[in-house]
Amino acid sequence: EFLGEFHFLGNAQRTNFEFVPPPSAQMIRSLLVEHCVLPLAQTEIRQKAPETLTARSLLLYGPKGSGKSMLARAIATEAGATFFDISPSVIEGKSVAPAKTGSALLIYKVFLCAQDMAPSVVYCDDVDQVFQIVNKKRKAAADAPVRIKQVMSKAIEQVKRGPEATEFDRILFIGCSSKPYSDTVDTKELFNAFDEKVWISYPEYGSRVVLWQQFMDTSVQEHLKTLLGPQAQSEPRPHVVAMPLAGISTLARLSEGYTAGSIKQTIQRVLTIRRVQQMSNRPLRVQEFLGPLSRTAYCWPKDFDDFQKFDFEATGEKALKEARDRDAERNEAEAAKNQKKK
Repeated sequence: EFLGEFHFLGNAQRTNFEFVPPPSAQMIRSLLVEHCVLPLAQTEIRQKAPETLTARSLLLYGPKGSGKSMLARAIATEAGATFFDISPSVIEGKSVAPAKTGSALLIYKVFLCAQDMAPSVVYCDDVDQVFQIVNKKRKAAADAPVRIKQVMSKAIEQVKRGPEATEFDRILFIGCSSKPYSDTVDTKELFNAFDEKVWISYPEYGSRVVLWQQFMDTSVQEHLKTLLGPQAQSEPRPHVVAMPLAGISTLARLSEGYTAGSIKQTIQRVLTIRRVQQMSNRPLRVQEFLGPLSRTAYCWPKDFDDFQKFDFEATGEKALKEARDRDAERNEAEAAKNQKKK
């Protein structure tokens, strides 16, 4: 489950600031259900829904541990789809010969299987390795991930939407990347290949409160279930509060910049079975979580700025702003010209 709260302040930021803030968990869930899950699950929806609301491909980008791969598998689970993994780490060393047709055969076979077993999700992790800028003078290696770039883009274009769509077109390509802003990435090809681009950033304060509380309660309940044994599992157990809300709020403040995966990993390191046994005599303290939290993945401010600039261009906000600026300059020039005539 993709936990999180609706970011109410984000609505104000979207209208008053230049850069669009990252979408909240509620917005991400709504977008994925409407644009991905429903058209993938039902052929009738795919035929009748506008093409702008029917995604053939989805790009998820954000820091490591933000839940990109989990969302891809959740889409496949909710739609009852078959999951195909063509990540660079999976296809390494496969279908490399003959050099010109090996990559095409690889994607072609996957595409045929996806059609026969529709609905299907074709997943590619670290998709930035596939959409690399190719140097014509120095060609890439025969087994480099970039070898499937052109074939993958053409396969996405073969998926039909609208009235022409059939049950065999219920295919969704999902790409995930933690460094889409790298200088070596061919952003133009990346934008053209994917219909929907979603920024999965680290959670805001409200969502972090929910994550800390939910992960703690779940971990404690699982350990208590193990400690009580099979005979006591059927008996009703009182709900154990792992930490008061004040401590949860403090941890949520201190964990800004950390992803949901980092928070979950921290709780797993601290809340062991032995520690849960000692909770009645020694309650949990905030200080116990700070050390393990500092050893997990963190999204640095520079990385956040790079994601923000990439999202600004990927979502089309940059093009819209440039168009507005051109219109404003043209109107100012016309106003100045008319004033001179007077």
